[in-house]
Amino acid sequence: MSQRRIRRALISVSDRTGLLELTNALISEGVEIIASDGTANYLNSNSFSVQTVSEITGAPELLGGKVKTLHPIIHAAILADQENPEELRELLSLSPIDAVIVNLYPAPGFDIGGPALIRAAAKNAQFVSILTHPRQYRALIEALPGGTSLEQRNQWAHEALVLTAEYDLNLAAQRGKTLRYGENPQQSATLLTRCAGVGVAGARLIHGKEMSFNNYQDVDAAWLIAKDHPHSAVIIKHGIPTGVALADSALAAYKAALKSDPISAFGGVIAINHDVDEECAAAIIENFTEVVVATSFTQQALEVFASKPNLRILLISNDSAQSHNLTSISGGFLLQTSDSIETSADEPKNWTLVAGSHVSAEMFADLHFAWKVVARTRSNAIVIANNGATIGIGAGNVNRVDAARAAVKNALMNFPERVQGSVAASDAFFPFPDALSILIDGGIRAVVQPGGSIRDESVISAAKNAGISLYLTGIRHFSH
Repeated sequence: MSQRRIRRALISVSDRTGLLELTNALISEGVEIIASDGTANYLNSNSFSVQTVSEITGAPELLGGKVKTLHPIIHAAILADQENPEELRELLSLSPIDAVIVNLYPAPGFDIGGPALIRAAAKNAQFVSILTHPRQYRALIEALPGGTSLEQRNQWAHEALVLTAEYDLNLAAQRGKTLRYGENPQQSATLLTRCAGVGVAGARLIHGKEMSFNNYQDVDAAWLIAKDHPHSAVIIKHGIPTGVALADSALAAYKAALKSDPISAFGGVIAINHDVDEECAAAIIENFTEVVVATSFTQQALEVFASKPNLRILLISNDSAQSHNLTSISGGFLLQTSDSIETSADEPKNWTLVAGSHVSAEMFADLHFAWKVVARTRSNAIVIANNGATIGIGAGNVNRVDAARAAVKNALMNFPERVQGSVAASDAFFPFPDALSILIDGGIRAVVQPGGSIRDESVISAAKNAGISLYLTGIRHFSH
């Protein structure tokens, strides 16, 4: 049944806000209360007669209270399947615990028993109510006469697990690597590493100043693109690529990426999915760069970089895949699966040609390259490419028209001779033909975009009228 009456409750709290009112309501409904010694002393001193955990288990609290509820009798009573006769028989003379009311030691405390109780109760939310904050007490009090609903118990369990996750994260921060400051000097920051030697967080600083919070963010954005493209160089500034290029050597890839937008590249971060040699290192130090990250550096390259004591050199492993992205927002978190650009819809052979004729193999390769780069570029985004390199990027714009204008302007400024006949990719559909028209007027001859707008036909008509090739992927890669 969904509604569950509470007959037995365990209370162990450090924050006693609202506790007397809650205890009075529980006792009025005939609920048996067990409490940790400190909580029991507080309740008994306020004329409530409750049992202590020690009285139930027969074991005293140990290590100054560090071990009090960590006992099979307590956890079995919480975890028991109350509809399974065999599990109930295992409890012998014990009764199941139907409600667990716990809150954790405030920072910088390190609670052990509390999180264990919370996780046990949350795991068994089918039968057990887990409350972790005084603001939840009113709802429980109102539910006592008829019993808590499964919906309530699941919601409380969800909030409890988020609480323990955040609590563990704060504890991990105490053991993480303290950075000089966060995004701004008045903010504190810590690096938490999931697995040593893996990904950007596990990359090894082999030369230069310590990494900053902003350095890590930019390197993460740069490496996300670089690992998608073997033999690539990527330059990032404030989370946005200024240039991406493919080439047979690190030097050629870096020079092509730099040429995409040499002004914006000043003070940026470079990610190279190549062996960085002496020639590439010499070219890099001609400009001001914050960080260079790569999978390997020759000894000669490191000797060149040594002339720039502040330049950070990071050695990274290619083993850096992650399945989820976690973002903190006010009051909670957003969790999503990572966006893969290796789906069948991302394969050019599965794209749909809706205007113009099929392009050459070389142009098709540029379209695929541009599509993969735009997928990792902050929206609204347009990427113009030619011969395995970006020549114009419009990113982080609030509308697609401005993104197209920025990309074309950049391309015309740095590559006036190469814009004609180039290709472009859009990370989301064109809501109107206007942005596409800007690309057409700039000389772009082929475009790839997701499609899916209610005005797709007008966009397709604009492409047909201009005589350009237009491909639809059917998948969007929006990156805020």
